[in-house]
Amino acid sequence: MPDPAPAPVTLDRPDPPGGIAVCRLTGEIDLDDHRAVAEAFARATALATTAVVVDCEGLAFCDSTLLNALLGLRREAAASGLRLVLAAPTGQLLRLLEISGVAGLLPAHPTLGRALESLRDGGPA
Repeated sequence: MPDPAPAPVTLDRPDPPGGIAVCRLTGEIDLDDHRAVAEAFARATALATTAVVVDCEGLAFCDSTLLNALLGLRREAAASGLRLVLAAPTGQLLRLLEISGVAGLLPAHPTLGRALESLRDGGPA
């Protein structure tokens, strides 16, 4: 029996001082992964106390499934008073955000470290 595909999203529990949850995207995310991504994003908003970071460094491919999930996460984060930022978005994801006209809604940083730094400094995401 083949090994099951790895989860498209893993969630790092928030660090107590910062209360920042990190969702790490890996591999390809498409319609088959909708439920797993939505559940991980929901857990992130439930666990975080200040912010959620979506780390895209391991993302190989995405389609509108991820776009819809990110917009849902943005809505939930805002309703919970959480900041939301993207870390290391791929060129494909940036293009998808630009084409759909929502790039300005999801602040992005070139690395996870820079994203975390921006949140901890309290400056603009």
